[in-house]
Amino acid sequence: MSTFDVDTTEITAFEVEDADLYIFSQYFDTDEIFTELREWYNSEKYRFEVPTAEIDEVDDFLGEYFYDLQRVSPNEIEPFCVVKPKYTDHADILRNSVYHTSRSDQNVFVMQDRLSAEQAVEQGATPLADADVSFRL
Repeated sequence: MSTFDVDTTEITAFEVEDADLYIFSQYFDTDEIFTELREWYNSEKYRFEVPTAEIDEVDDFLGEYFYDLQRVSPNEIEPFCVVKPKYTDHADILRNSVYHTSRSDQNVFVMQDRLSAEQAVEQGATPLADADVSFRL
């Protein structure tokens, strides 16, 4: 019997504690996948919002298409977060974020994955761990 390894695409899904849901951002190049997930897509925020009770169903479905859903709890979110002063250019950072908000004079971004967070730092953002800002999703 032959076996083979298949590369999977990792999707980071962030648990939103008080809302009892997970959020993630992912472009699917297959209409079939997007059609199946459409009920959870928030077109105004360009992200998927899946109730906690339904995340296993979404995870199983995505696994069939070689996507690996990585769930991140609110306590593990810090490496995905960056901060940038308000009123500074942040369009490229915003494009790769799943969520953003303001805290005093700072914008806080939850990036879609660790690579996006690293790229945001290269574009002038500060890791949340190094900023004088508290944030919890």
